[in-house]
Amino acid sequence: RTWRASLAAHGLHRPEAFGRISPSTRGVFLSKEGFASAAPCLPSERCAPQRFSLATLPLRVFTGGHTYFMQRLHNAPGHDLPRLSPLTVHFTFQYSDTPDYPHGKRQRAREAALWAVDPPEYFTEGVFVALDGPTYSEAEQAAVYARFPSWSPQRHMHMDAPQRQAVRDLLGLATAVGGIPVLPSLWCHCDRYWGFLKNCRFPMVPNMNLPFNCPQDALYDPTRWAAKGVRWREHTFLDNPNVPALLRTQTVTVTVAAPGEVPAAAAPDQISLAYGTPMSEVMAAVRQARPGVRVIRIANHHLRRLCRWLGSSQANADFNKLARYILTESSRYCPQEDMGGYGGGSFDWQNPFVAYNCTWGFHYPSPFPEGKAACSATGEQRERSSSAGGLLSSLLPPVNAAGEPLAGADGVNVAERPNSTTCPRIMLCDYNILPDGSMTKPIRWCNIEGYNGMKQDHLPATRAMLAKMPDGRCPYPPGDIPGMPGFDRRGHYIGA
Repeated sequence: RTWRASLAAHGLHRPEAFGRISPSTRGVFLSKEGFASAAPCLPSERCAPQRFSLATLPLRVFTGGHTYFMQRLHNAPGHDLPRLSPLTVHFTFQYSDTPDYPHGKRQRAREAALWAVDPPEYFTEGVFVALDGPTYSEAEQAAVYARFPSWSPQRHMHMDAPQRQAVRDLLGLATAVGGIPVLPSLWCHCDRYWGFLKNCRFPMVPNMNLPFNCPQDALYDPTRWAAKGVRWREHTFLDNPNVPALLRTQTVTVTVAAPGEVPAAAAPDQISLAYGTPMSEVMAAVRQARPGVRVIRIANHHLRRLCRWLGSSQANADFNKLARYILTESSRYCPQEDMGGYGGGSFDWQNPFVAYNCTWGFHYPSPFPEGKAACSATGEQRERSSSAGGLLSSLLPPVNAAGEPLAGADGVNVAERPNSTTCPRIMLCDYNILPDGSMTKPIRWCNIEGYNGMKQDHLPATRAMLAKMPDGRCPYPPGDIPGMPGFDRRGHYIGA
């Protein structure tokens, strides 16, 4: 009664929601009389124990982190009915919190317009740079889905790549114009969960819709962004009622002409730039059309036509160092469908022959060019295709000895990584990027190549196997079928 009275005092008591709780539909438990642990007082005081009841509550009304932010039950059919609309949100199943601050929780609350303590200037300061529309095409998704089955985390890694590239470019443009990026709507094609996944889903939710509009902390670590002082806004920001209506009216949409086309004439709310225009020159063109601009909008295919040049080699180098850190995340996806191939005994995480096989991400995208000729390398006036070939292309970026992508010379047609995978099939991935932009350890492709915590007494067997493999490395896991070529069911390499 006290709890309900408190809810009523705050205008949150809904009898129709509580009315759904009954012994016939869920368990209700009453504590024993005289239960000493139920004394409602401080340890230094004495008071009589009080009986209390426990009951399970309806998930659609009393939501958790997974049901609200991943399954999005608040948008399911019937969500407009009072008895099914959420009353509370428990921020479980989320990431990026630290002992000092709950960055992940705050970001999710902001995305859902549930964070009510941002100061007025959060909604009014600076110029906001937003991406219009999706970060990849339906054709790109269809091509990836045709290549990888629904259980494979490689669907997720390949579909994340264009999203991460778009976020990189948006951050770059915002940096060049001195603005604040508004993140695009992000999509997950596999659920993030620390245990086994089944058909790329949390095992207890087999019918969960994929892909789903996922929170930022499912793909990135907001703690890294905050630590580096990055200013950014959530994808729902411009729809927040706290954003002044006048600010929204001061919007300029930027388009970029295709190769060989002449830019269209400018208007107060829209400008067209030439193909290959450096990012560092965008703000001057925008202010010429609308001096008081507060919001810059640009679609992803137009953003890709700009030259990724921020004004100097040092500016690009500084941006690359930042992007390497904040666009990298360490998250594992362990499919049940790829766990039974070895059959070499019971699980032992330190034994490479019976440890889990997890796909890890996320790798940062290719860096911006750092040479002064970045924008002069577009003379061929070619354009990267936005068709399926964009994600599955064999054109890969140049890499260093550790396999890390190097900055190319062309500021428009950047050779991109086709996926965001770090370690493709391994128990633990030791690869990561440190705050100074440096790498921890090189990427390993499978458990036989070793990982932190692997028992050293397995080294003779793993080294002998690696010596028989091409280039002394495991074959790269295909991702479209369980296992790896050349291995038997015991996890021993027998050759192609």
